[in-house]
Amino acid sequence: MKFPWLGEKKSYWLWLKSAGHLLKTYCRLKVEGRENIPDEGSVLIVSNHRSYWDPPLLAIAVWKRRVFFMAKEELFETPILSSLIKHWGNAFPVKRGTFDKTALETAIELLKTGKVVCIFPEGTRSKTGKLLKPKWGAGFVAIKSKSLIVPCYISGSFGAFPKVSVKFGKPFKLELEDTKENYVKGAQVLMERIKETAGLR
Repeated sequence: MKFPWLGEKKSYWLWLKSAGHLLKTYCRLKVEGRENIPDEGSVLIVSNHRSYWDPPLLAIAVWKRRVFFMAKEELFETPILSSLIKHWGNAFPVKRGTFDKTALETAIELLKTGKVVCIFPEGTRSKTGKLLKPKWGAGFVAIKSKSLIVPCYISGSFGAFPKVSVKFGKPFKLELEDTKENYVKGAQVLMERIKETAGLR
């Protein structure tokens, strides 16, 4: 594993049951479709992205399993934040705006060992709250890993937390050949499933 801090650390569950519980209460978090996430085996969660709070809120929504995230590499350049991320052991850096082979291969490796990985196909936060065009890296991971995919839609995290809802859609698999053209097509399919979960089509 390229990033040695990734692992099944107890600190993750301590955070989830303490600070996570407080955040859940403060945000009046509503979760739908948690039963769509299997209790074991690899799962790729694909979700829209509106806020810095999305990763912890999604981890709380899943609750029953540890979730690994890609996080922009700039977060690992801040000593305190970097230490916290590594202490929890649930995120690894990704260089945005380029083909980050290391980050993508790390996601695939985690999935091939039966873990739960969340990717935000948009690649960045939507500053307007509207869904953005997906990056093909998400399709790359989905096709290469051959994992079960669970779409997710987060609402309410954009703003002052009036009420946050996390909805998980029905699981599916991306049955496409391993080609670059299909990475783009696959990413588009992922976003369509996110839209369906949100009831936007």
